[in-house]
Amino acid sequence: MSSSDNDGIIANGSELTWIAGSVVLSDNPPQQLKFWRKKFGVKQADLAKKMVITPSVLSDYEKGRRPSPGANFIKRYLQALYDLAQSSPRSSSVQQVEEAATTSPAMTADAAVTINQP
Repeated sequence: MSSSDNDGIIANGSELTWIAGSVVLSDNPPQQLKFWRKKFGVKQADLAKKMVITPSVLSDYEKGRRPSPGANFIKRYLQALYDLAQSSPRSSSVQQVEEAATTSPAMTADAAVTINQP
């Protein structure tokens, strides 16, 4: 990834960071990937094309048929989702996602306590 790709994630603020955290800290990361893709209103084939991977690879990650993706994959996945949602006529989906990132029950204070307990 180029430095301009990194700038995109930083410029998009805490929403993508929060979403990435919800994926990484989830008990089911593949399910979280699919949830956020649908929340952004992006088709799997479009996302795969943007990420320059095959739709079947993306499907395998979202269904848990491949090992959990690394941080770089999650970063690319979320940046591509955000970019596609920004360019789509349904740009309100980006606003909905930003609101969901601050109000989603997936990462409440209680959830953080549960995650940190031994």
